[in-house]
Amino acid sequence: MYCRTQLGELQQSLPQFGALGAEVWAVSSTDAADRLAAYGRVKGLTFPLLADRELTLTKRYGLLDPSNGVMAEPAAIVIDRGGIVRFVRVDVDFRKRPRAQDLLDVLRNLKEP
Repeated sequence: MYCRTQLGELQQSLPQFGALGAEVWAVSSTDAADRLAAYGRVKGLTFPLLADRELTLTKRYGLLDPSNGVMAEPAAIVIDRGGIVRFVRVDVDFRKRPRAQDLLDVLRNLKEP
C-alpha cells in the first residue's frame, strides 16, 4: 500500500523529474515482471517497473533486508548520469517513504554549482 501511494505520487511528478533531466524507475524484489507490467497498466504508470527477483540490483546497492535475506528494504536512490549514487534513503519501516518533492529537491541540489 505504501509503495503504491509513492508510485502514484511519482507518476504525478514525472513532468518535474523530466524538467530536471531525470528518469524515474521502480524496482521490486518480490513481484514478477508480468505482474508489475499489469499493475502499471491498471494504474497508468508510464515509467519502468523492473522485477529484481534474483536480487541483482538489491545486492548491488546494498539493500538486502538483513532480517530475511530474500527481499529489498524500502529505498529510494538517486544515481547521476555517470552512475554515481548521489542519494540513498533506506527506511526499515516500510510505511516511511520519501515524497516526490524530497527527491526533486535532491535533484535540484545536484544541478547547483
